[in-house]
Amino acid sequence: MVKKLLLILFLLTLSTKVFSQNDDSLDKDILENAESAIHDVVASPNPFSVTTKIRFVADEAIEIDFFVKDLLGNMIHAEKIKTKRGANAIPFYRDELESGIYIYSLKTKTKVISKRMIIK
Repeated sequence: MVKKLLLILFLLTLSTKVFSQNDDSLDKDILENAESAIHDVVASPNPFSVTTKIRFVADEAIEIDFFVKDLLGNMIHAEKIKTKRGANAIPFYRDELESGIYIYSLKTKTKVISKRMIIK
């Protein structure tokens, strides 16, 4: 009886490992094939006093979300941007924002890139 229970436990453990490895390899394939739509994201000038441009490279023409938040997570600015393939730039104006550090984010369907910008 004990041998049967040990055999069943061993088979269950083995099958769980096989299935989890298949899931891991499937996740890895999904991540490798996911669109790497935007990269080389930089704000310049940074720090800035009046305006800056968020520059990035898009591998294809897609729609992204552009957000700016303060350090407490409050949404300061949000807009949808249609990119073109290649170099892109999003102008951002200080308007009436206080001096300080802000977080800007570019979001695609599969990726979010967040960086900081400093207003003097």
